Amino acid sequence: MAGLRERQKAGRRRSILAAAENLFRRDGFDATPVDAIAEQAEVAAGTVYNHFESKGDLLLALVARDGEEVRAAGRDIIADPPKDPVAAVRRLLEHYVDHSLVHLSKSMWRNAMATALTQADSPFGQGYAQLDRKLADQVGELLLAMQGRGQIAAGVDCRAAGDLLFASCNSLFMGFVAREERTLADLKREMARQVKIVFTGLIAPRP
Repeated sequence: MAGLRERQKAGRRRSILAAAENLFRRDGFDATPVDAIAEQAEVAAGTVYNHFESKGDLLLALVARDGEEVRAAGRDIIADPPKDPVAAVRRLLEHYVDHSLVHLSKSMWRNAMATALTQADSPFGQGYAQLDRKLADQVGELLLAMQGRGQIAAGVDCRAAGDLLFASCNSLFMGFVAREERTLADLKREMARQVKIVFTGLIAPRP
């Protein structure tokens, strides 16, 4: 019976998240009341609060699910990356942004980012920062894997380089979600340019 109850609980959680995703996309985060989410999920409003303390927690759960999915696929890229280091990093970062609109709209990302920035010390802000930290760490893991194969210079601090590359990507992503007219193709072109600069370097070769 305990196993059945856990499955039912997990099923209700999935239904609530699916309803929240649909309504946040359709009506916007601010305009969606918890009662509407409960109605679409076919549960009582109290059941929603049993799983999520607030509407913000629902949004963070959707962001977290996105992060879990992209990291899972990212592990496959790390296990078998393109031979060219630049292409490998681009593939990982492009995978992140390609997946970004699967579950969340640009409007939902704007709400999540605004909350994370204005409430940095809140559970939401800290949770969002942890999700970004995990993605930055994964970029560093890719660089470490390539360093182990002799594709990255031995003296490079791959963790710091991963932080730099992810921060660059994240900054561009914030600009992407800020404007509805910006396309993924626009974002990827800018990412490719910045990744190339990181790998090429800024110092002219000595004569």
